[in-house]
Amino acid sequence: MSDITLAEGPNELNVALTPIPPPAANLYGVVSDDETGDRLQGVKVTIDGLTTYTDYLGQYSFEGLAPGGYTITFEKDGYETIVR
Repeated sequence: MSDITLAEGPNELNVALTPIPPPAANLYGVVSDDETGDRLQGVKVTIDGLTTYTDYLGQYSFEGLAPGGYTITFEKDGYETIVR
């Protein structure tokens, strides 16, 4: 950082600020059958109005979430709904 020196009369100082991106959090995981351990495809995963479905490996992910507290729901026909 350096100081500026002003001369007599009008002085102009223009600056450009670089924005800092907001912090982001990513959430990912695997959903499996509690009895068999098999990974489950097509599980509806919802977090604060955002929805995704598990892929053929039972994996889900959410990216770019603001850090903080959330409620997440896992739903699939034939299984109990889990809310965390």
